Amino acid sequence: MAYTIIEVERATNIPSRKIRFWLDKGLFPFVERDENGVRYFAKSDMEWLRQCGMSLKEIREYAEALSGGIKTATKRRALLQKSYANLQAHIASLQEISQRLETKLRMYDEMIEKGVDTFNPQSRDYKECKKRC
Repeated sequence: MAYTIIEVERATNIPSRKIRFWLDKGLFPFVERDENGVRYFAKSDMEWLRQCGMSLKEIREYAEALSGGIKTATKRRALLQKSYANLQAHIASLQEISQRLETKLRMYDEMIEKGVDTFNPQSRDYKECKKRC
């Protein structure tokens, strides 16, 4: 499916003016035009805009650098590397949260199995957690 600039704007909350600027800078070299000159984005273009993990400032910087050809390849790579590092840090954070939730779920499974509410401070079975719960 193909999307017009306005449809991309609505889906990503990125102003059409910025999208047109990026188009002019060559950020989307494979965007097609119809016989009337209307540009159409592939779904992958729209998803990249929405999910690349770069701030608008970084996307703008990337788009501007793109027009510089091979001279700016190192800069563009650095921007993508920064985005990748941020993504890896976010993944690590999510994995930590996941591990905490798994621990908590196991504790609840044990509590339910024993029929004892050790988490409720008002329960006579309450046990204060010594470590992070």
